[in-house]
Amino acid sequence: MTAWPAFLAGACLAALLLAAVSSDLRSRRIPNRLVLSGIALALAMAVLAAATGHAGLAGSQPWSPLAGLAAGFALMLPLHLLRAMGAGDVKLMAMVGAFVGPSTVASAALYTLLAGGLLSLAFMLRPGVAARALANMRFLLTDWLHRAGAGQGIALTPLQATAARLPYALAIACGTAAALAWPLAPSGAAGPAVHAGATAPTTLALASPAATSSNRSQQ
Repeated sequence: MTAWPAFLAGACLAALLLAAVSSDLRSRRIPNRLVLSGIALALAMAVLAAATGHAGLAGSQPWSPLAGLAAGFALMLPLHLLRAMGAGDVKLMAMVGAFVGPSTVASAALYTLLAGGLLSLAFMLRPGVAARALANMRFLLTDWLHRAGAGQGIALTPLQATAARLPYALAIACGTAAALAWPLAPSGAAGPAVHAGATAPTTLALASPAATSSNRSQQ
């Protein structure tokens, strides 16, 4: 049976993810104050668990929340550097890591990429999105070949119109829930698994680097 501090931390994480999804759907933004408050709450939940003699959601080690935060950030940072994910999404996954620990956040990242791919396919079915995505891909390929042939380097011309921006917080929430319900790590490798249902590119085909990075480096 799940210890009550871990259950409480899971409930707090679920509420924070729901708030992030709601904000992302409305404005394609994940507020910094939500992420920072979530990290502080995750650390407080870990201290509470240790003070009451229970294992926390992130695990039994005192460093597990910080290790999870670092792991969540590091796992998503390469996608942000490739302009495939916004800064807000990276910070949200770091918050998830602070709650669930390093092993579970690794599972959450894998599930999130899968959920993001499915979300991308769903968005491609929207009228005009697939055509715009293909047009953007053709433009970027033609522009890259032209620049490479002229010796102008590999910098790409910003797109005039993007296909769609995905609410990637939704993919992160689904991936986190899947990781808690069906952890990929071997038994005992991480903190206690909670067997209860607990924001791939953020921009489809290829938003310009400027458009994508400005989307979430706000707040």
